[in-house]
Amino acid sequence: MRKLARALVWVAAIIALCFAGFKLYDYFSESQDGQDSVDHLVSAAIREEGESAPISADFDVLQKENPDIIAWLYSEGTPINYPVVQAEDNKYYLRRMTDGSYNSNGTLFLDCRCKADFSEFSSVIYGHRMKSKAMFGTLPDYAEQEYFDEHPVMYLLTPQADYRIELIAGFMTSAGSEAYDPMDSESQRQAFLDNAVANSLFKSDVSFSTDDGFVCLSTCSYEYEDARLMLVGKLVKL
Repeated sequence: MRKLARALVWVAAIIALCFAGFKLYDYFSESQDGQDSVDHLVSAAIREEGESAPISADFDVLQKENPDIIAWLYSEGTPINYPVVQAEDNKYYLRRMTDGSYNSNGTLFLDCRCKADFSEFSSVIYGHRMKSKAMFGTLPDYAEQEYFDEHPVMYLLTPQADYRIELIAGFMTSAGSEAYDPMDSESQRQAFLDNAVANSLFKSDVSFSTDDGFVCLSTCSYEYEDARLMLVGKLVKL
């Protein structure tokens, strides 16, 4: 009886180990598929030279691949080098690559309520916080002043214009926060900026006002239920 019990324990352990191995393989395989998809776009349409930004993007090529691609986000010296899409809702690209196939990495996407040309006061881009550091997996590193000092700017390329993103703040908020809502009034805009700076994880010397345009990068966080980390950057046209 004891031998049978031990045998059953070993069988259960082997099954559990095999299942864990399969899940690990599936995770890395999916991560690689996601990176391969991005690498294909980089090879086809991104050049490591630009008149004003470190890279340039051929949106004729990108939009032939997928008309939903409305921008390219780049942060030098980090994994962030991705297309940004926009769909009719904020769910479609949560678990899809730009070719529409399923992938847990998803694709960076602009809030469906925002204008695709980033001409509003605040434009929100969402991305997953992946353990592999893919997508927005490096945004939590901005909790350290040193990391911000090393990466204080990003670049946003669009069919209409290229921008330097000068980061002004990174703060914790909730999924249902007003920070995600359109801000039409001067008082709403000022309150948003004041709150972002007052609660920022790092200190930035960038000057700004409510007359500027901003891009907000949002990803999940785990300090409390439905927590979100939001980076706010001023858009400077190049």
